[in-house]
Amino acid sequence: MRAILDTNVLVSENLGTYPDIDAFAVTSVSYAELRFGVAAAKSGDATALRQVRLRDIEQQFGPGLPFDDRAAFSFGILTEFLLARGRSPRGRVADIMIAAIAHAHDAAIITHNVDDFRGLERALTVIAANEN
Repeated sequence: MRAILDTNVLVSENLGTYPDIDAFAVTSVSYAELRFGVAAAKSGDATALRQVRLRDIEQQFGPGLPFDDRAAFSFGILTEFLLARGRSPRGRVADIMIAAIAHAHDAAIITHNVDDFRGLERALTVIAANEN
C-alpha cells in the first residue's frame, strides 16, 4: 500500500514504521505548507533550520504529488462526505486537498492529527502516525 505523509509527520522528522506501507509520498500541498513555515519563521536560526528540513524532505521524497484535475474531482467527493456528516470543510482546505490527492492516488494518509480527517474514513484510509 502507498501512503501520503501529512505535513505534520514531515515536520516531526520521525517517520515511524508501517509494515503494510511499501511506498511513501509527499504532496505539493505539504511542500507549500512547509515553504510557508520557512517564510513565517520568527528568527534567522528558525528560517535556516526549516530550510534544511525542507531540503532534506525534498531529497528524500522528490517532487510532490500535485493537486491536479483528478485530485480536484476527489476534493468534491470528500467535501460531500464531510457535509453529509455535518462537518464543515471551511478552514480545512489544505487538509482536504492532501486527502483528495491521497484519494485520487488510492493511497492512505499518515498523520499525527487523525481528527483532521474525521468524516472521511469511508473514502480513504487514515493511519495514526507512530514514533517507532
